[in-house]
Amino acid sequence: MLFNVPADLTLERIEAQTDIDRQVRLARMLFVTVIPGQDAVYALKISEALSIVADREQGANVSEGETPHITAEAAEHDVSRFDKAVEILTRDQRWKVGAEMIEALRRSANAALAAAKTAPEIRAVAAIDWQAVRAFAKN
Repeated sequence: MLFNVPADLTLERIEAQTDIDRQVRLARMLFVTVIPGQDAVYALKISEALSIVADREQGANVSEGETPHITAEAAEHDVSRFDKAVEILTRDQRWKVGAEMIEALRRSANAALAAAKTAPEIRAVAAIDWQAVRAFAKN
């Protein structure tokens, strides 16, 4: 026997939004660590890196005490603080590009979700194509 029970569109929207948010989180993980507080650590590293690269002597005039994160990482990787600072700033620029790619897809999916009128349309919204983001993250 076939039952024709209409879908609960509110529940469908909640499930689709949850799936979109999950996919966005996974896409971000291609670029950054997504644990509570990690964004603050990244901000500290960026600040330290900017102070090192702003110095005309490639950080020689910036005390190690002012750059504890970069000082420790540079020592661990046996590179100069300047090289580590450049690496961190380069990674940050790459994340900014990746973040915009991710946000564009998220905004598009959310707009499509708001416009969807049927359960199949709502479900289809969560089928986001992350291929370009994955390709960018690999390079």
